[in-house]
Amino acid sequence: MQTENISLFCAGKSCVHSVHPLSKLVFVLLTGVAVYCAPGGIWPDAGLFILNTVLAVLAGVSGRVWKFLWCTLLPIALFMVPIHGFLYPGNQTVLITYHGISLYIEGLQFAGTMLLQLAAILSVSLLFVFTTDPADLITSLIQAGLPSSLAYVCGSPLLMLPAMRARVKTIQDAQRARGLDSEGRFINRVKSIGPLISPLILGAFSEIEQRAIALELRGFSATGPRTFMRVVEDSAGQRIARGVMLSVCLLLLLYKTILYRYVPY
Repeated sequence: MQTENISLFCAGKSCVHSVHPLSKLVFVLLTGVAVYCAPGGIWPDAGLFILNTVLAVLAGVSGRVWKFLWCTLLPIALFMVPIHGFLYPGNQTVLITYHGISLYIEGLQFAGTMLLQLAAILSVSLLFVFTTDPADLITSLIQAGLPSSLAYVCGSPLLMLPAMRARVKTIQDAQRARGLDSEGRFINRVKSIGPLISPLILGAFSEIEQRAIALELRGFSATGPRTFMRVVEDSAGQRIARGVMLSVCLLLLLYKTILYRYVPY
């Protein structure tokens, strides 16, 4: 329970949780490259999204993943679908016309493809965040040879974002106790932004200073060999899998580059 309070990580013993953090990070990279570079239209995008959904179910985080997906993609879809359905440059086939305004199939297909690509990337990113302990990620990056400062920069957002969200809720409760109306009408919500932003920024600066002092007390900037209190186990099989995934990413990027260079549109 303590881990969940300071990060988005959901502790578990599934096969997804046991995968090395770097292997999951490379899989996120592979998904991002494949949805935009892989041949086959929408089928690779759909396949990756289904695979991520299955992995989320196996990890026991499917509910949280779907909640974040809908909260993120639904507002985007409400804007993207009508904009492309009416204004997409490649529109040719009319689906429906009302008072001289036409909705086109090509625009809807383009919007659907973009949403599917975003769903695949967002689902694998959420799967990574919910099944990867930030401490294991930072440790694995340092063990892989990355400078400790850069490793902390890569892993700290997984710790700081939930803390920021908790601070926002604390500030909102404190301001409401002082009589600030931050609910109800839209104008009230807009007026409440100022009193919320100022304490949030000042608190963030204060926490950054506290984190910096705590890290220095633990010898964060010290040079020379280090002793790790926690060791993230790696295996030859996972190292080979990471190499294969990185090779596939490179091949897909080369394929896309050659396609754009030699295939006329």
